[in-house]
Amino acid sequence: MKKVISLLLMAALVILATACGTQPKLPDTSKNTKTANAAGGNTLAQIKEKGEITIGLDDTLPPMEYRNDKNELVGFDIDFAAAISKELGVKVKFVPSAWDGIIPGLDAKRFDIILSSMNVTDERKKKVDFVEYFGVGQILAVKTGNPLKIQTIDDLKGKVVGVQLGSTGETAANSINGVKEIKKYDLTTDVFNDMGLGRVEAAVVGEMIGRYYMTTKPGQFEVVGKAFNVQPMGIAVRKGDTELRDAIEKAVRTVEDNGTLSKISKKWFGSDITKQ
Repeated sequence: MKKVISLLLMAALVILATACGTQPKLPDTSKNTKTANAAGGNTLAQIKEKGEITIGLDDTLPPMEYRNDKNELVGFDIDFAAAISKELGVKVKFVPSAWDGIIPGLDAKRFDIILSSMNVTDERKKKVDFVEYFGVGQILAVKTGNPLKIQTIDDLKGKVVGVQLGSTGETAANSINGVKEIKKYDLTTDVFNDMGLGRVEAAVVGEMIGRYYMTTKPGQFEVVGKAFNVQPMGIAVRKGDTELRDAIEKAVRTVEDNGTLSKISKKWFGSDITKQ
């Protein structure tokens, strides 16, 4: 009886070993899964399927994106986004987000892209991929007629210059040699108001906001010289989301080439600031 039991056990072990040895191996998809997750999946295909692209933005920055008196989203980036979505053949849905959480919101897939006047920096490039469009910088604004004949930042030597406190304009003005005094204001509108009263001889302001403000006060101020400290802006997509990035790139180049971007610029800034 013991011999029979032993033989049966040995046979069972042989069968089990054979079964384990012949079991087919499943393909290792862990690497592919990691790659897909890193890229956020095929976002472009998902956008095409639902017929809508979602765009994250900070809706508190006139004239780029802000709420009008009817609580409607308006601004340069709103029109720009509409032109891009038209090229993609989809509708657009805006998702307002606080600025300090906008990149984490993109990573969390709260929206497909960020289009919100975002400057392209090396630090941001580590977190997102960019489709760059035109660059913007600082401008010199003076009273109409330019009584002091200011043309470049070198002409600010010995002058009183107005800037918005904490702005890139303040940073730029601090680096200009020979300025007599830098007056700092809470609002850009205050800079221009004091320049109109003669308390400030020139203003160093961000080009987009400065030009927009001047369209609201026609004939009072003018821009002299060319923009300086120019930095590119970009539309952000998730890292590795290559197909969507390429599609956005193609759409941006199209609206640049066909003049749509130039028209949008003239609408909001009174001139084409995309060519510099």
